[in-house]
Amino acid sequence: MSVSRRLFLGGFTAGAVTVAAGAAATPAAAAEADGPTTTFDGPVVAEGFRTDSTVKSAFFKTTSTTEHAVTAYQAGTSGSGVALNVVSKNPGDSAMYLSGTEKAHGTLKISHTGHADGSDEKASALSIDLLTAGTAAQGIFVKAGNGPTTGNLICLRNNARDDFVVKGSGRVGIGMGVGGNPWSQLHVVQQPGTDSALMVEGTVRVVDVASAPTGVDSRGGGVLYAENGALKWRGSDNTVTTIAPA
Repeated sequence: MSVSRRLFLGGFTAGAVTVAAGAAATPAAAAEADGPTTTFDGPVVAEGFRTDSTVKSAFFKTTSTTEHAVTAYQAGTSGSGVALNVVSKNPGDSAMYLSGTEKAHGTLKISHTGHADGSDEKASALSIDLLTAGTAAQGIFVKAGNGPTTGNLICLRNNARDDFVVKGSGRVGIGMGVGGNPWSQLHVVQQPGTDSALMVEGTVRVVDVASAPTGVDSRGGGVLYAENGALKWRGSDNTVTTIAPA
């Protein structure tokens, strides 16, 4: 097997690098058994680093508690170059795997350093573009593959409240207090200064209940429902009033 080696001058830096030709990445001490290698025991500076292989091209690992294993840094301030470009042509699996064991942080943390003057109005911390017309791909999909979870599935918090939250129970809250639990399948809280908690432009369909509600809980108010095509209201004293006949 022929092996070509180049000495680079310029921008690739690492504590220790092992380059293996035609062999899977292995620790430097054991790499010799897998094929010809070039081992650098000290810092390496390179203008570029490129692999084109039929096996694993790179493996980066650190046991440091303060340093990242890999940093991709795009220092340009204009143009279309990005810090990291991941491309996959395999339709049978994901383009990228990401896993973590965090207890108080997101597995993926996105921090958008914005512009206080609002000039970044067209930017977003996360942008998803489903490029192909007619695709049936889902924009966002969340599931609990090993059984139901107890944490929020989605939580949008921007105004010292849970503006939109989907709980692990499947209940949905809008305008809830931080950490609050929706009392219904959909719980909408009217915010001060707003005209209403819910506005619908168009019709509202109220389907007959499977069984009429039997009471009103301690929160007061009442229950609006349809029964056999009639619109009814059960008040806080459990009096049922037919608002509109069938």
